[in-house]
Amino acid sequence: MQNTKPGKRLFVIPALAVLTALSVLAGCDGDDDVEEAMMPEPMGYRVTVTNNLPDELFAPIVVTHAHNDPLLFDGANYVTREAQTQILTGNPKEVLARIGDGAVRGHGTIPTPDGQNVLLGPGESVEIMFDGDAAALRILAMVAPTLYDDHYVSAVADVTGLMPGQFVLVPLSRFDIGYDEMEMDIRLVGENAGTVTIERVGDAAVDDGGMMDVAAYTVEVMNHLSESGEFLAPIVVTRANDEHYLFDGTYVTEAAEHQILFGPPFRVIDAIAEGDAVSLRGDGGPPGVLLPAGESASGLFETDATALRIIAMVAPTRVPDNYVSAVVNVTALRMPGDYVTAPLTRFDIGHDEAVPDHDGALPAHSEMMTHRHREMTPMDITQVDADATVGTVKITRQ
Repeated sequence: MQNTKPGKRLFVIPALAVLTALSVLAGCDGDDDVEEAMMPEPMGYRVTVTNNLPDELFAPIVVTHAHNDPLLFDGANYVTREAQTQILTGNPKEVLARIGDGAVRGHGTIPTPDGQNVLLGPGESVEIMFDGDAAALRILAMVAPTLYDDHYVSAVADVTGLMPGQFVLVPLSRFDIGYDEMEMDIRLVGENAGTVTIERVGDAAVDDGGMMDVAAYTVEVMNHLSESGEFLAPIVVTRANDEHYLFDGTYVTEAAEHQILFGPPFRVIDAIAEGDAVSLRGDGGPPGVLLPAGESASGLFETDATALRIIAMVAPTRVPDNYVSAVVNVTALRMPGDYVTAPLTRFDIGHDEAVPDHDGALPAHSEMMTHRHREMTPMDITQVDADATVGTVKITRQ
């Protein structure tokens, strides 16, 4: 009997050698399509996708308007039939056909087993041109099934107000659709699996590489965990394009893991380099540095970045390995007083589920135990309390 969740639809994909099936990906014709995807147009967006995974590949990538999400996701925490086909086989042909105009594809040049040059390797990038105007863009690609059969990477980038020569940078998150487990449910399994840079291009494009002028921003973080009464440990604010110091593509880095498990952010700040990251803190809790529920902490951050990353440990009064985070686009903040708000999302890094309660004389969350089990036990990032408001970020240009 097929074990599917109520309300979930099981779209059956015939058993086949998926990597061989990549030979028919979206009707790709090898290198000719790469040249076509990278050809500049008078006005639009240059979308550069980089694979940050250490040893896995991306299948062909779809870029479309974010308002086409109902054609990719069914509203019940699963994907549509066409998106499932892309995620399981790598072939975006059905997605492109359903969306029609307003969707484009791009791909790498690594060959499949039968010689089709369509895979994007670790550390490699591909440029994809997207014509016209947009408010937000969705990027979606299968992770080639060398390790897992049903993973994909995706991101939504807000491009509102981008002028020619300006760009935004967003991370690609990694998801499991639960197909091989027969769960048919989307689950976040990793951050920073890839990076997307979207540059507005046109006749007025500048020659400065799209960098913004250095600006000062007041970053205010509000803790909304009133129901549980949990605190936030000191908060790190940094540039979104520095988040490879926080996420390694499948899990958090050792510096970020230390912050999430123990609270002090000094290892993260040292890794990023002083000046490119700042710490905000409250004045509550026994250490006198925690941010209580219902209160806010603020500070000044000067940067030329187009997006900021905020991350903080949830103090372990209830669970020992949760954090909150957000990526906030600041490109629309052009004048002093302009501001943007964004919600904080809560995540669990799976450490307490992977590390036993005790191991001899070592406490479960000692640094020695953390290092030992990081080496021995695979752990995943999962989103928790998805429907709850755990906190907000307000960023105001000075």
